[in-house]
Amino acid sequence: MDKYRCTMCGHVYDPAVGETKAFNTILCNTDRMEEYECKVMAAKPIPPGTDFSQLPADWKCPSCGYPKSYFRKEVPDTLTAMRTINY
Repeated sequence: MDKYRCTMCGHVYDPAVGETKAFNTILCNTDRMEEYECKVMAAKPIPPGTDFSQLPADWKCPSCGYPKSYFRKEVPDTLTAMRTINY
């Protein structure tokens, strides 16, 4: 399975590991406290073996909170590997 990296913060989603942490945010509008309820919103952890395409559409990066659309598939850097000289 392919790994995916967040283009905003660099967090890597590895399907073999899953995701044990979830992005937490507090939704609260201080200007209109009487109209809004402050509550903690958190996604559920993702079990190992879950492919990136199987993540919910509203899944967010656990590090920065950006949406799933900000993730890109990691491509192996073969050019750097070819330039590495071992003595």
